[in-house]
Formats: sequence, C-alpha cells, structure tokens
Amino acid sequence: MNSLICPRCKAELIEDAWEDVREKPNGDFVVNAYPAYVCRNKCGYLKEIESVPEVIGQQGDDRLLLLYPNEQGRILEIRNRVLWPPMHYQSILGRGYWEEYTGNHVVEQLLETARDSRAVSLELPNLFQYATSELSQDAFLCWLMAWSEEPYRSLDRPLHEAAVDFMGMIFNAHNLPVPVIESISIQRQFKALDILVIVNDTYAILIEDKTFTKDHSNQLARYRAAVKAAYPDLVQLPIYYKIADQSHYRSLESPGYIPFKRKMMLEVLQRGKQKGVQNPIFLDYLHYLEKIEEGISSFRVKPVKEWNHYAWQGFYQELQKEINGNWGYVPNPSGGFWAFWWVSASNKAYFLQLQQQRLCVKISPEEGENKREIRMQGMKDILAESEKRNLLLKKPARLGSGRVMTIAQRDDYLQTTSEGLIDIKRTIEELKKY
Repeated sequence: MNSLICPRCKAELIEDAWEDVREKPNGDFVVNAYPAYVCRNKCGYLKEIESVPEVIGQQGDDRLLLLYPNEQGRILEIRNRVLWPPMHYQSILGRGYWEEYTGNHVVEQLLETARDSRAVSLELPNLFQYATSELSQDAFLCWLMAWSEEPYRSLDRPLHEAAVDFMGMIFNAHNLPVPVIESISIQRQFKALDILVIVNDTYAILIEDKTFTKDHSNQLARYRAAVKAAYPDLVQLPIYYKIADQSHYRSLESPGYIPFKRKMMLEVLQRGKQKGVQNPIFLDYLHYLEKIEEGISSFRVKPVKEWNHYAWQGFYQELQKEINGNWGYVPNPSGGFWAFWWVSASNKAYFLQLQQQRLCVKISPEEGENKREIRMQGMKDILAESEKRNLLLKKPARLGSGRVMTIAQRDDYLQTTSEGLIDIKRTIEELKKY
C-alpha cells in the first residue's frame, strides 16, 4: 500500500495530529496525542503513523541498535535483514560493545524488508482453530465436495482431484466405484441431517458430522428414513464423519453408517497437498487435523506429567489393542477426567477404571442391595487379594455410597522410563495382572 494514498477511497492521505481523550475511573481525563494519517476526503480512514526508530549504536557494518519509544531497543542485522526482539536498550548496551553510530542508513527502507525474528516460532493463524463447530466443518465438507463436479476440473485440477478423492473414499467405503460426477446437489440440515449430497441423480450421500460429540436418540436411523421418504429411488451412502476419536462405533452398525475417521480424511488431504493443492482453506484444514493427530500421538513422546486430554485419548486407544475396554470423558463437579474401564479378568464382580494417573477398582451393587455391606466386603476381599498377589492396591481416601463405588485404588500403575515417558509394554503387562 502506498502510505500517502487512502486504501479505501484512493484520496490523498495527509499527516495530522490526533488525540484520544479517555476518562479514568476516578474521573480524571487522559489525553494521548500522536501523529496520524487522515484521509483528505474524510472517508473515516485513520492510521497512526509508526515512529521511525533512532539508530544509537552499531557493531561493525552489519549490526545497528535501534531505539524505539518507551526506551525499547532492537538489534537489526543488515546482511540477513533480521530484527531481534525488543528489550530495554540499556540491557542491550550492557551485553556487548557498541560503537557510536556513524552511518547514513535509511532505516525505513531497511525495516521494510526486515524479518522479525519472533516470527520463526510463530504458528500461522488457522481458520479452523476458530471455526471449531460442526457447522463450520459442514461448510468445509460442502465446499470440498462442490469441487468434485467435473467442470471444476478446468479451474483448479489438483483441488478438483482431491475432492473426487474424498468422494471416492465415501463410495469405496460402500463397495462402489466413484462415478464421474456430472451433477451434484448439496443440502445442509436436511430434516436435521447435517449434509445431504445428491450425485448424478442416482446416489444420496448422507453425512452426519460429529466433530467432538456422539450420535444419540436413534437419530441416524431417522435420517435415513427421512431421505428415503423424500428420495425413494436414490442409493443411500450414509457416512458418520468424525475428526475426534471415540471408544467404539457399534451404534453405527444397525442404521448402516460407515465411520469416516480423521485418519481417512488426513490421507485425502495429504494426497491432495502432495499432488499440488495450494488452496489456503484446504491446507488450513489439513494443518488443523494434523495438529489433532499430533496431540493424540503425543503420549509417546511427552512425559506423562505433560499429557493433555488428547494424549490420554491416544494412550487409551493404545490400551484397547490389548485390553477389551472402553474409554470416554467422565464429568464431575470438580472438572471431570478421561477414563478407561474394563471388567476384571480375575474377578467378574469388579470392574477396573483408569482415571488418568489413578487405577481404581469399582463395584456396582444391584438395586436393593445394602451398599455399605457390599462396599465393605468388596474392599476387604480385594485388599486381601492385593496383598496376596502384590497388586499394590490401597484403601481409597474417601469412601462413596453411590451407584458405583471405588473400593481400592493405585496411584502408580503407569510404568515409565527414566525420562518420564510412558513404557507402553510394561504398563499393559501391569494392567493385565488385574
């Protein structure tokens, strides 16, 4: 942008003095005056004029020390065009020998092409970090599928082919070859179904998008019935799209939905990038899913004490490969936790639950049974068994009296390396003792 031309109305910009007057809580007023560019046509454009720093020192011919307002200093490396982070200029002067500045550089021009060193560690803003709702994701899926229609091949071939790849994954999941997509009609919120896509007036793709939630209330079967009533002759291809993970997908079997998981979508997006897709929306979504995948896998490379909810989910999924259990989020008044639970192999009267770093033995009395008696006898039995088999269980700090009660616990079941990383093999071996 030419700094002397208004970017809105193209009129001339003029330098003027501007001031903000603000009232403080105690009734005093604060006046902040500064130079600003103002549109001569008075279209409303205002921009504070950035002050040009003063050069107050140099180190040879390659480094300049710049002085900004509020006594902040920054080092500018001329050869590499790198601008160091700001700190008090006296601190910079005290860290190295600086000569008196004798040059005649045009600082504004140098700063115009300089790279801020802080940018190296910055993560680029991602659309989907903010558009996290299912509706936002629905919009992306609709946008991508729209590109699969054959005429769009001439406008952006890599993006079109990536869209066809996505459609192909859906068709192939239902054991059908993907056709040439001559026509496509995309509807959102059809009878409460997230996305309905009609392809070539022959196929109906039903997409129920569950970003971080689960299906409920027989909704999947109802969606199929609604589509059948409206389009009785179309071949239905129902898909349950899920970028987060869940313990199992058994509820999809009866209504005939195929789970389309994050890893499947990552394959589509990564192939698209490899084949030349450069669309920023496409690449933002790819990066968004890669960050989730990185979080899920982080349990392998992060110390246990640094695990977040994604790491615990990844750990529980790894346990599922060896232990027949389920996992999910357990809410409670203190904030909730991620848990993994399974039936004890040695005693069917109990079930075991991992509450992140704690292993709990739990019991669930039948309706009408004396809870206190059941709890006390169960605790006595399990602690005796623990003593006998060296299971390292102990009495819980607090005894509950709810529908499900903890009767023993262990706080050190996780087996770790000397670096604090999880030792999966040893941890699974430890859990199988129970």
